[in-house]
Amino acid sequence: MVRSLLILIISFNVFSKENLNEEVFKQLVELIESDSATQSFIISNDNEIVHEYYGDGYTRNDLATSWSISKTFYAALFGVAIEKGLISYSDLQKPISFFIPELIEDSKSQLTLYNLLAMRSGLEITEYLNEEMFFSIDNLDFAMNAQPAMPQGEIYEYNNVNTMLLNPIIKNIFKEEPHNVLIKEIFGPLGIDRYGLWSDSAGNDMTYYGIDLMPRDFLKFANLFMNNGRINENQIINEEFLKESIKPLSKGVGEWFGLHWSVRKFNEEKTLVGLEVTDGQFMFFIPEEGISAIRFTKYFHNYEKGHQVKFGILEYLLWMPYSWVKYITTLVATETESGQKPEDDPSINFPDTKSLGVSELNCPFTSPDMCPGVSKIQDLIFGLGDPSTN
Repeated sequence: MVRSLLILIISFNVFSKENLNEEVFKQLVELIESDSATQSFIISNDNEIVHEYYGDGYTRNDLATSWSISKTFYAALFGVAIEKGLISYSDLQKPISFFIPELIEDSKSQLTLYNLLAMRSGLEITEYLNEEMFFSIDNLDFAMNAQPAMPQGEIYEYNNVNTMLLNPIIKNIFKEEPHNVLIKEIFGPLGIDRYGLWSDSAGNDMTYYGIDLMPRDFLKFANLFMNNGRINENQIINEEFLKESIKPLSKGVGEWFGLHWSVRKFNEEKTLVGLEVTDGQFMFFIPEEGISAIRFTKYFHNYEKGHQVKFGILEYLLWMPYSWVKYITTLVATETESGQKPEDDPSINFPDTKSLGVSELNCPFTSPDMCPGVSKIQDLIFGLGDPSTN
């Protein structure tokens, strides 16, 4: 009761100061915080936190995991590279074989870096949306062996392989492993000093998945983009690259896509940019209004095991067709009862979110416009800055 009263008082002060739409705000807060899967939820306006919530048993100091939101972090490094003069903006039009010499004789040698970032590579997408890349020992080898299924540049298709192929390109440009580059070029300037960065079983830095941060640090990254890539007077991400990244360049199903950012709603006045991913995590911002919001679902990880994926006994089954592996995994996977932590198998190590409760607002493998919970969230965030009618 005391906590609710404090939130109400804080919210009242925020509205009188920041002029957000009170009714929309209340609906958004109720929607997100009534979902028992919510670990954290933060709203920021003009770079100031105006609402902050953590589920029972969690605090601001607990890490959250990003799943595919991590894609935007690694794509941002190309804007950093341009700003630092390591590449030019026009270099985005070069074929990836320029950056990955091993692919000179490959069927995808002429695929451009730009089309990779725009998810218009034309590379094959398997029956399970390349989900089996995660369940491969060597994710980079999986990506390097992906073959074109259609001409590049014609159709937008969300494909994890595209982002895993950024790994060797980042390494070529910066002469360092992607994780080290991310820490130095993004985390350092943002003051982020606590993190977990996942690698696959073969030790490759995963660039399509797997960044663990405190929720407030995810918000810092969203606000970096919202602030045109600047921290104070320092330009971290090239502004031309950033603006191209958040443009609605390619029409998808229920979204448009820029350069590794999704554009979910837009009109003549404003744009809702961000991603909503696997278990209901999202990171959205409206650059024209200075509004951002992040939400992460409950996460369990034994940090003593580090951040390298290990499959335990399941590794002996990975030679099978992936449809079999998926079926077997479904049979042995069990949901943890409400209020209980998952059983920690010492031989297995990867992010664990669904076992702590499936979000009522998320619809896996469903387009945003066909998922009522996601559509409602997007509509409410998009309306936060509209004049209040109360």
